[in-house]
Amino acid sequence: MNFFIFPNSYSSSVPQNNLQLDRFQSLGIRLDDWSEGQIQFWSKVYVDYTTQDSIIHDSANLKRIYQVVGKGGESKAKHDIHVQLLSIYEKNKNRKSVDIDQLNVDEERYYEVHESNEDPRAYQFASDPERIRTQVGQRDRLENAYAISTRYLKRMEEIFIEEGVPRELTRLPFVESGFVKDARSSVGAIGVWQFMTKTAEKQLKVSSLVDERYDPLKSTRAAAKYLKQNYQLLHSWALAIMAYHHGPGLVNKAVKRLHTHDPIRIIKEFKDGSFKFASRNYLFEFLAMLDVDRMHALFFKNIDLAPLPPYITVSFQKKMLMKTILERYKLKEDLTHVLNPHLLTPIWNGQAALPAHYPIRLTGITLEEFNKAQYK
Repeated sequence: MNFFIFPNSYSSSVPQNNLQLDRFQSLGIRLDDWSEGQIQFWSKVYVDYTTQDSIIHDSANLKRIYQVVGKGGESKAKHDIHVQLLSIYEKNKNRKSVDIDQLNVDEERYYEVHESNEDPRAYQFASDPERIRTQVGQRDRLENAYAISTRYLKRMEEIFIEEGVPRELTRLPFVESGFVKDARSSVGAIGVWQFMTKTAEKQLKVSSLVDERYDPLKSTRAAAKYLKQNYQLLHSWALAIMAYHHGPGLVNKAVKRLHTHDPIRIIKEFKDGSFKFASRNYLFEFLAMLDVDRMHALFFKNIDLAPLPPYITVSFQKKMLMKTILERYKLKEDLTHVLNPHLLTPIWNGQAALPAHYPIRLTGITLEEFNKAQYK
């Protein structure tokens, strides 16, 4: 069943009254009213709407939400919105300003969504089908991400502090992958940190037997180093975050062209064929995630805490089959798998052995018990 919601009638997102425009100053960001509106949009995506909801909005100004419809209703809603916006223009194209008395009920509502903009041309531009965009809600996915993240966030924060990177940046996997450790993008990025192979190989082991992109903790160390490299190049944590998504080359190009390190100005003014919607909004998605994270307990109250079991990290002088390891030390395969998601199928099904001297995490055994078993 398709349905639509007028956005003004549904508002349960992050409270805005206590949020200051300088709250992200430590990351090199000073917000303005426009950028605050973009962040509020992503907050709604995270908190107000689930994956069953499709938010129809203006891609140039995310604050302009036209409708929220159910699955399957997107095409008709987008067409109707296009028709209504174009009608506003057609009725007023020979006037200097919009005559509200000429508008029907739907047109008047879209006029209000556009902050009562009196320029008829604004509605002609807004009616472009390329500007009328659909965004799926994320509340249920984010709730699942919080459940998974309880296993890793504490150690991830420690790693970032060790590497000299702001701990807030450990929240990037909520945006990147929803903390799904085996996430794979359409372009081949893998893991909670969504590393491409070329970037990963600088810090992580990637082979037919081991792919450390699948390990949330090992890849966290690599992500911290990569973010710090971006910061050293761009001299701004905000720009380092933007570069995490699209690469430091494009962001550095924007800095040099506009002669600024202001991320908001870059997002507004930088023109490049590869700097599209996802790149322009990545920073806002992350900042909205930080706002949600500060008060996530208000929104996600039924999270199942699932910490990692206590473990030891060991290695073997010779390569060894996983079956032999599990049997010798009386270990459970499912828990061993949870702790070592970066070991690939050939190791688990016995087609290949764990490489010699490669560290493996084991639970259900102490280091003392392990050492004793070594000499039996």
